[in-house]
Amino acid sequence: MESEKYLAIDVGGTAIKYVTADSTAEISKINEIKTRRGKGEVFESLDEIISPQLKNISGIAMSFPGKIDAEKGIAHTAGAFRWMSDLPLKSILEEKYTKPVWVENDGKCGALAEFWKGNLRGVKNGVFIGLGTEIAGGIILDGKLYRGSFGSSGEFSSMLGRLKDPDNDERFGKIAGHKSLTADFADSFEFFENYRNNNETAIKAMKEYSQTVAAGIVNIQSILDVERFCIGGGISAEDVVIEEIQKSLREFLMVKSGEAINEPSIVKCRFGNAAGCIGALYNFLVMEKNYF
Repeated sequence: MESEKYLAIDVGGTAIKYVTADSTAEISKINEIKTRRGKGEVFESLDEIISPQLKNISGIAMSFPGKIDAEKGIAHTAGAFRWMSDLPLKSILEEKYTKPVWVENDGKCGALAEFWKGNLRGVKNGVFIGLGTEIAGGIILDGKLYRGSFGSSGEFSSMLGRLKDPDNDERFGKIAGHKSLTADFADSFEFFENYRNNNETAIKAMKEYSQTVAAGIVNIQSILDVERFCIGGGISAEDVVIEEIQKSLREFLMVKSGEAINEPSIVKCRFGNAAGCIGALYNFLVMEKNYF
C-alpha cells in the first residue's frame, strides 16, 4: 500500500520552495519558483504549486516568515510581505483546497528539520540560526520546539546591539544579515571568490562578520545554555563561514574564560535549502497526525 503524500512548501522573500514527500521525508529534489510579494500574488503563486498536486496529496505543510500562530494558522506578521497582517492562512487555504493545512514560522521549521533528521537530532537543548537577508531562528528546549508565550521565540533579528541611538538600526538581523558580509562585492559568489584569493577587503569583512554572529551566539548562549548551535542559510554552504564563526567564538570565550558561559558546539545544518520544507512536514505530522 502506498503511503500518504504531503505537499511541503517553504515561502521565502525571494523564492518559494516546494516538494511532495511522505512521512519518511526522503527528498531527492527541491523545486522552486520566484516569490512575488504583492497582495494576491502570493496566493496566485501558491495556487500554481498546489492545484496540480491536489489529487495526489493528503495535506499541505507550510513554512512561512514572520510571527505565526501555529495552532490557529494565523500570520500576524510575515517578514518581507509587509501588507500581511493577522491573515488566517490556514483557514483560507483549507477552504480553497479542502485539505488539512498547518503553518509554522520559517526559523522554527529549520529547527524542527534539524531536530527530526539533521544535526540537532538527539540534542536535548539546541538552537537553529538561519543566516539570510536577516536572521531566522528556532529553539529546542528539553527535546521540544520552544515557541514562547506569544509565539515569537527565536526572532533573533530583533536583538539589539545597543540602545544608544534608536534611529540607527543596530538590530542583530541587520548587522548579521548576509548583506553585511558581501556589501563591498557584487554578490556572495564574488565575495567568496575574492576571499579564497586572499583579498584583504574580503578577509576583513569575514572577520567582522564572524565576530558579529559569534557575539549573537554568546548572547543567546548566556540565556539558554544549550549544547549545540546549528547554522543554516545560503552562505552557510561555505564551510569557511562556520569555521570562522567557531574561531571567533573560541577567541571570545578564551578572553572571557572567567565568565560562566559554556562553549556550545557550532555545526552546519544538514539540510540546507530543504530545511524549511522538511521542518514544515514534521510540524504537519505532529499537528495533524500526532506522529512522534
